[in-house]
Amino acid sequence: MNRLRALFHPIFVFVGIQVAWIILMGIWIYWYVKNNENFKEFAQKLRPELLDRDFDWVILAEGCFLMLIILAGVYVIFVYWTKQTRLNRLHSNFVSSVSHELKSPLASLQLYLETMKYREVSPEDRKEFIEMMLADTKRLSGLIDNILQSSKSDSKSMQLQFEPVPIREFLNDILGNFKRQFEDRRFEVSFNADNDFTLSLDKRAMRMVFNNLIGNALRYSNPGSAFNVRVYQKGKVCYIDFKDQGLGLDKKEAKKVFKKFYRVQKKDTHNIEGAGLGLFISKEIVRRHSGEIEVSSEGRGKGSTFTVILPIAVDLSSS
Repeated sequence: MNRLRALFHPIFVFVGIQVAWIILMGIWIYWYVKNNENFKEFAQKLRPELLDRDFDWVILAEGCFLMLIILAGVYVIFVYWTKQTRLNRLHSNFVSSVSHELKSPLASLQLYLETMKYREVSPEDRKEFIEMMLADTKRLSGLIDNILQSSKSDSKSMQLQFEPVPIREFLNDILGNFKRQFEDRRFEVSFNADNDFTLSLDKRAMRMVFNNLIGNALRYSNPGSAFNVRVYQKGKVCYIDFKDQGLGLDKKEAKKVFKKFYRVQKKDTHNIEGAGLGLFISKEIVRRHSGEIEVSSEGRGKGSTFTVILPIAVDLSSS
């Protein structure tokens, strides 16, 4: 059954159609040329004036041209179908990932609430439970924000409010919000800034970008890893590096990580949370800031460096 299903794979079907058309064209040309010669001999004996040499080749050329158009049409349909299939697969993976992302924190919240309802909990445990529940709600809020922001990115309705932001203070504040996660995973975090640049940013949107990059470093790195954030200047441009010691990326993956719904499909990433939206949204937000976001990695198992590139002292309020 699986072998029969494999025969109807789009690639095999497409190749089969192309081969069939080429064979049909060859047979048609052979038949036309062979019978045309017989017709010429017959017409030469009866009425030679009926023969028109140019007319024969015009018919042959028209037939070949129409055949090529059909082949091109089949190819276009195949390409469109392949893209649509890929989108459907990515969408299915996205729905599955989001369902899991929603269920996990909700189940955790339910467990903590039921424990507090039916059992006597010490003040210390109660405080810890509340902190864990707040972390779960923050996780849910981040996922919902990503989904909503993704919709805005597609519809070009993303509204940004720019203001002068000291980048060193801004990043310090964001890193401070991850202090508990860094401690839980025993991360060695370092932050270096050559100067305290002032950038024109939408703080809420750019906070989402930095949260996504830091969150990815936490998810895709082993406990006890080093994580470095560095801010430096080249000309009138500010560079912000987020360097981790995580799973890393190969060249093919590095080209795809900013695509919508894309997630690295490896054995060591199968159980890692995520919906494939964070980097796509981050790229769109940075682009709306007249900036760029890049990724570099020496390969699998060698970590990754995400670099956000933004203009210094540029008024974007009219964008």
